Amino acid sequence: MFFVVLLLLATSLTAQKKPDVKLKFSGQEGIFRIVFEAEEPFLQKTEVTTSPSQIRIDFPEYFNLTGQKDLPFEMLLSGRSLVINFKESSEIRFFRLSFPARLVFDIRKKEIQQAQTFPRNIVIDVGHGGYDFGITHGTASEKDISLALAKDLAAALSKKGGKVFLDRKVDQYISLAERIDFVNRKKPDVFISFHSSSSKDFVLYSPKFEEQVPNGTADFYSLSSKARKYIAKSRLLADAIEKAIKEEFKVDVIRREMPLPLLDSAGAPSVLIEYPSPAFIVYDQKMRTKLVNTVMNGIAAYGQ
Repeated sequence: MFFVVLLLLATSLTAQKKPDVKLKFSGQEGIFRIVFEAEEPFLQKTEVTTSPSQIRIDFPEYFNLTGQKDLPFEMLLSGRSLVINFKESSEIRFFRLSFPARLVFDIRKKEIQQAQTFPRNIVIDVGHGGYDFGITHGTASEKDISLALAKDLAAALSKKGGKVFLDRKVDQYISLAERIDFVNRKKPDVFISFHSSSSKDFVLYSPKFEEQVPNGTADFYSLSSKARKYIAKSRLLADAIEKAIKEEFKVDVIRREMPLPLLDSAGAPSVLIEYPSPAFIVYDQKMRTKLVNTVMNGIAAYGQ
């Protein structure tokens, strides 16, 4: 009889023993992992529910939770359920592993990005062309680099839903008067002109309206007082592109305001971008993509 009592007591104590669940945590730079280790049969019966800001784990029976403390998230234990709350919306991936048995959660903080807004109608002037090579270095010429940059930028802007027009799409010469006529016929929201500088510097030109322009020049290039209303917007566009260049290339940008007929005659916010001379930079696809993305970021910032 005494033996039976001891046996029943031992059985009762065994039945009351809770499974151990060990918590492990690791993380860095907005990415972290939460791991729960326990016996495999126990974890196989565990149910998991996730949302962008919460993990809920329903274990099959009461358990002992051991492991790390002072964790960067809220953890609430109620009966057989464990709820983990995150302060910010996150991307959560959950999977089960064996040997040893584990519930694994990979959490990545979601980056909230402001949607980029681009002007709907953009004209890109492609400097030089045809017999006019512009600045050259070895086999590289300004006319070819500008055309490649313009085509890349046009393709990228088109993917954002904009209408993009190039005043030349091939290697041909177009006069200044033809360029000005093309810009104003398209009535763009933004006008960008690509050229090469003669140095290693980025140079941005924005229009400057001169009151004392000779009448003949004003008539020839269709300069008028309406150009004044775009001066401030042109400066804002140049400011945004300058900031983007500084952030991406970690260089200073030279700013100039000049009464250039091409800019002053465009009925739109206008900027002429001089990229560094090919004597200092090789404009392969990687570099062109980097520069185009930078200009895109500037245009997007202007459009906000």
